[in-house]
Amino acid sequence: MNEAQLVMLSRQGDETAFKELVELYKDKLFHMAHRILRSKTECEDVVQETFLKVYLNLNRFDENKRFSTWIFHIGKNVCLDLLRRRKTPPLPLDQPVTAHSDQNLSLHDVIPHASLTPEGEVIERELASTMAGMIEKLPEKYKTVVYQRYVLEMSMEDIGRANNIPVNTVKSRIHRGKDFMKKRWGKMLLLYSLLLLSFF
Repeated sequence: MNEAQLVMLSRQGDETAFKELVELYKDKLFHMAHRILRSKTECEDVVQETFLKVYLNLNRFDENKRFSTWIFHIGKNVCLDLLRRRKTPPLPLDQPVTAHSDQNLSLHDVIPHASLTPEGEVIERELASTMAGMIEKLPEKYKTVVYQRYVLEMSMEDIGRANNIPVNTVKSRIHRGKDFMKKRWGKMLLLYSLLLLSFF
């Protein structure tokens, strides 16, 4: 049974189908949450709250869109709500961006995109993998903020809170990280960023 069928049955109240969706996405949601919060307990809470919101709002899901984009968007918002409520900033996010991994959330999964043909999805995954490689090669202090800004689409304020640095420092690091990528990859970066991300 494919994902679209599971979503359709879940909307009709099929609990078994919904449990299968939970199995498909619980680990990926956990890894996404860990990139933002760096707290196992909070990540577990995020996964539970995300699936609760998904279950309660299944009838609002647009079947013409990708379910993965929708559920990760909900999960990311749950993470950011938790982050804003924190009194103590979390540890920096220093994990590299990885694509095509069963254990980690890929760049392809977190980038919002329209419905694509199978051929289009293959091309998009190749673009995502290339961009992920570019981000991964950035110096550590730039890699974190560029990833948070352009992959997780976090606000400048949330990035500052996540890394315990001023917003002006966030802006400076993003600017320098982009300059680093432009100098190293030039026109190739421009091509991939125009096709995949709102980078410039």
